[in-house]
Amino acid sequence: MDPIITLKKVNFTYNPGKTNEYQALINIDLEVYPEEFIIFFGPSGCGKSTLLNILAGLEVPDNGSVFVFGRDLTKMSRNDFAMYHRDNVGMIYQQYNLITSLTVLDNVALPQIFINIRKGKRNKWARNLLDRFGILDHADKIPTELSGGQQQRIGIARSIVNNPQMVLADEPVGNLDSVSAENVLEILDNLNKKEKKTIVMVTHNPEHIHYGDRIIYMKDGIITREVINRDKYKKKLKKEATEENPIAQISNMMRSYRGLSPEQINILIMPYKAKIFAHHFITSRTLEETRVFEEIIQRRMLGTISEDEVYDILKRSSREGGVGFNKQTAGKILRRVNRVVRMAFFVYQKGRQKKDEAGKHEKITIEEKAQKITDYLLMTCYHEYFQHLDKIQIDRLRGAVMNRLNSDIQKMEFFSKLDTPFNDGGVGLNSKTAKAITEEMELILILGFGMVQSDNKFSGNTEFSDIKQNAEKNKQQTNQELTDKDKILKEISSSDGEFSQIATMENDKEKKKEEKKEDEGLNNKDIQGGLQILNKFFPHSESGLSDKEKPEISSKDLEKKETNETHEEKHKSMEDIMQALQEREDEMKNK
Repeated sequence: MDPIITLKKVNFTYNPGKTNEYQALINIDLEVYPEEFIIFFGPSGCGKSTLLNILAGLEVPDNGSVFVFGRDLTKMSRNDFAMYHRDNVGMIYQQYNLITSLTVLDNVALPQIFINIRKGKRNKWARNLLDRFGILDHADKIPTELSGGQQQRIGIARSIVNNPQMVLADEPVGNLDSVSAENVLEILDNLNKKEKKTIVMVTHNPEHIHYGDRIIYMKDGIITREVINRDKYKKKLKKEATEENPIAQISNMMRSYRGLSPEQINILIMPYKAKIFAHHFITSRTLEETRVFEEIIQRRMLGTISEDEVYDILKRSSREGGVGFNKQTAGKILRRVNRVVRMAFFVYQKGRQKKDEAGKHEKITIEEKAQKITDYLLMTCYHEYFQHLDKIQIDRLRGAVMNRLNSDIQKMEFFSKLDTPFNDGGVGLNSKTAKAITEEMELILILGFGMVQSDNKFSGNTEFSDIKQNAEKNKQQTNQELTDKDKILKEISSSDGEFSQIATMENDKEKKKEEKKEDEGLNNKDIQGGLQILNKFFPHSESGLSDKEKPEISSKDLEKKETNETHEEKHKSMEDIMQALQEREDEMKNK
């Protein structure tokens, strides 16, 4: 992973050439990586705030290089600096720096004015942030009416209102009491852990350094040492090891349930699909409301509940067994669910519903799928800004989508292509947008599995349709053989009801055996086809399977063996019947 901040041999001097000249930074070398929580720690006057200001572009070093997000801050134009401050970095100050003539709401929404967000939308987003930080009730007050801790939370909300990738915090809790300080630090920690923002914080209080992934110790303008917070890293690794994503869960299920058809697999993974939906669409519901949401999503995908019924449950209060959304939100979620389900169906579909002049379903090319999915992803995850992408960026995104559909790349490689800077050959999206698009893509792939096969209205999936056509053909041949046999038995046994009863019983027994063999043969082919399609998108190692799980014979050998056994049993049953009839005929002659 490449660093997002790189400093080399950076020096900075206050009042150069004057009697009060002071060198604040001396030969600073530093690298900061994405999603890190970095703390500059040291006594007052050691240069830590100066270093932070250089990262923010507020100070220009005497010499050395400062690269942030791949750009050299020392060579930026005034306009480039404005774009950098507006889009990439958020600042939190010790003195809050709020505008006392504006309301709390207007202070938070202020940065969005400069990116031309209309008033209604920026106020709505600002209110969401105030609600998140527990100060929505004070939205119409002026900042000086609030406590220091509350004002600093306003400052944090303002710093992230434009969704920057990095937040720089200069002694953010220096003027707060211990309780308020912990509250503010927890907010910063959550921004780092949950929203994956890079945090660079300055502090002189040793009680706060445990929040950092790395602590940079400074003294007299020099970095004296760097300490990795190993306890925090261990917790992160332990959490990542214990949290298994839905795709991994589905892959593990496939190792355990190898004897199932795609339709059966679809039923089994339906709870996981519903959990993905819940994680994707709702984040602020109670456990009971989330359970209800997952249940109705399962029923909707299985076709056991109508769209109107889903809408009714979504807007019904939790006390009445619903999810508790208002009508507008319920309608929005329902439309969103319908769109992603239709897209998931389209991904696994090979033929169009409408037939061509020859009466066949026209094949859907991988290029068409990639184009449609790209348009969907941009409209869903980047609808406000995707018009600003140039043609090359969109082409690169479409190429990444096509590679993912072909299983040429996996999830993390797909994300990397989106997140890599444009000049380095990537799409050049910010990390949050790249992650949102990646998650949406994975949601489509997971939801689609089993849907086309189970629906099968016009599936162009020859792997399954051929199996069923062959099974139907074999069944017709078997039924014809049984019909011919019935005629022979009726002719032979017409003179004696006793033999007719024997023949009928043998015939029924034989039919049951035939049906059982046909079902087993079809199921075995379905298993092979289902595993082949699922492993295409979610591969897993065969080496991890036990000997019991590995098939001992191929499906063709198994089919051949079953056919031979069936013919032998038919022949044996017919011989028994004919022998019984002959014995009865001899007995009648003797009498």
